[in-house]
Amino acid sequence: MTPATVQAPSKKKTPSGARELPGAYTGKLLRVDLTKKKCWAESWGPDDMRELIGGVGLGAMILYRETATRGGKGNVSWDHPDNRLILATGPMAGLPAWGSSGLTVVTIGAGTNGPTSTQANGFFGTNLKYSGYDAIVVQGQSRDWVYLYINDDVVQLRDAKFLVGKDTWQTQDALHEATGLAGHQLSVYSIGPAGESLVRFAAIQGDYGHVASKNGCGAVMGRKKLKAVAIVRGTKSLRAADARGLVQAADDIGFDLRTDPSAKSLYEYGTLPGVVNLSRLGALPIKNYTTNVPSIDMSQWEAPKLREGFDHRGHQCSACGMHHCHMSVIRKGDHKGSIVDEPEYEGWSGAGWAIGAVSDVDGVAWLNTELDKACLDVNEFGWICGWVMECQEKGYITEAQLGFRLTWGDIKGAARLIQMISRRQGFGDLLAEGVKRAAEKLGSPAKDCAIYTERGAAPRGHDHRARWDEMLDTCTSGTGTLESGVPVHPTEVGQPARINTFDGEAVAKFIAGIRGRRNFEDSLGMCIFTTRTRLENLCRALNAATGWDVTVPETVRFGRRTAAILRVVSLRSGHTPDLERPSTRYGSTPVDGPAKGQAVGEQWEKMVDTWYREVGYDRKTGKPLPATLKALGLDWLARDLWGKKA
Repeated sequence: MTPATVQAPSKKKTPSGARELPGAYTGKLLRVDLTKKKCWAESWGPDDMRELIGGVGLGAMILYRETATRGGKGNVSWDHPDNRLILATGPMAGLPAWGSSGLTVVTIGAGTNGPTSTQANGFFGTNLKYSGYDAIVVQGQSRDWVYLYINDDVVQLRDAKFLVGKDTWQTQDALHEATGLAGHQLSVYSIGPAGESLVRFAAIQGDYGHVASKNGCGAVMGRKKLKAVAIVRGTKSLRAADARGLVQAADDIGFDLRTDPSAKSLYEYGTLPGVVNLSRLGALPIKNYTTNVPSIDMSQWEAPKLREGFDHRGHQCSACGMHHCHMSVIRKGDHKGSIVDEPEYEGWSGAGWAIGAVSDVDGVAWLNTELDKACLDVNEFGWICGWVMECQEKGYITEAQLGFRLTWGDIKGAARLIQMISRRQGFGDLLAEGVKRAAEKLGSPAKDCAIYTERGAAPRGHDHRARWDEMLDTCTSGTGTLESGVPVHPTEVGQPARINTFDGEAVAKFIAGIRGRRNFEDSLGMCIFTTRTRLENLCRALNAATGWDVTVPETVRFGRRTAAILRVVSLRSGHTPDLERPSTRYGSTPVDGPAKGQAVGEQWEKMVDTWYREVGYDRKTGKPLPATLKALGLDWLARDLWGKKA
């Protein structure tokens, strides 16, 4: 196969009178058409940069402009050649601030067949910026398996037949060997067998353990027959408008992360403390939501104990000072000597607590890495594996159907299920469709045990029956996952520091009120864990990088504008308001634990009604109201959506 190659356009002097680019941007998007095997560089300018910033802001606009059908009334499906796969950075990527190598994947996802935005880190964002591009936009579908290779101005679509069937770690090893590059000289993001098999909750994994996991983005990459994207650490420079101001702002962010009580534990241990902390709230999902009471002494799950149990070394992302990501070696047991990626909280949850594996910490760490390698979303795997375990226990799924007996806490059986799902073998072919479709296929009573949103999204690895804010956010989101998230300092955006989490109206007002910040963060090219600081600090860093004068209110307005655009793409994809609700089990009432008897179902409709009123969307159609869009500076979208009524 002759590789398709593009040489980036030669640099030309800026024409007289043309506006200079802001700092921190390369000014180029890399376009890739897999059908035509063409790659080209496309310029974008200061106005779009200020309006869209990058990341999800840029990706949302590309989806809106380029994936519509039927004159803007419909949208392409996730597996259509015209679907876009956008791999975007942001202005902070590649600059000297903690966690500044962020990758945001935006596409029409296979899970909900609607828009998604999902993040990962590692070194991808930095390498891409140093190669001269702010984002990659992929369209079309290749006939044969290819991988995208980027080395400064040389961009090639190369034959990937030798990578087919390999897991993500094997793929990265093979590409390091093929290119002769080691370590962080080459950033590789790829799909495993799950993406190749178009599993609807397949993820995209990179740099040994960093995962863009939500809404089946890996299946989109698989449908396009794009096995991997490999980026050599480029040699191009990045300019900050105010280098001294950037360093000062970055230092203040780092100080916040090290000292603020809301961020300090994350700085020291990453997300490990989440296991014990959430168990105290009744928000740790145990055995597929069947209980909220741990059956063991939780002291062994304290963060220091978890980390002390392994030989480990730091595996930090580019320019990051957090003691977060680690590579570990299992010391004992069946997997002694195995190198694993230290699980995030959601790894301990999805590969452990959700499936009843509460005692074998080594086994859970190993299983989490097996999920990374096969490249399945650990959250949805936890829900589907736990569902199968419960259904077998109750006789709703037979041993003959599955092919073996799978009981609570069975690590080996769960690993077998990973292989069945990721290669669509036997009953795994049905499970590969995701928990919602599999449950609907089997029907009740099995269906009543499954955890999902009616849109087809999988919740994050929490028991949202004790976190109504996240349940509401997940069900109404335009991205197939959390769209708002709880900020570190909600008072910055005019919200109370604390609310009664079981008061539906207060929850709805709170989620509507914080709406916008997360989309701003996910447009910067930074890790969400290193943006756990005050918005004022993020604005200072962004302004020093670019030369802008962005204010805190403007960040929220930007995020809400992005959310409105994603909402319209979601509506075009057929996501009507009647789908904004949890499944029977997801919205059930806990029978024990700290949240016992708290019935979210009794307040659900009122909660959703309040949310619609507060965000300024039409409850019947789901559309952002004309006045809302105009207040966000989206007059053009109001006309597109409402016509003469706008």
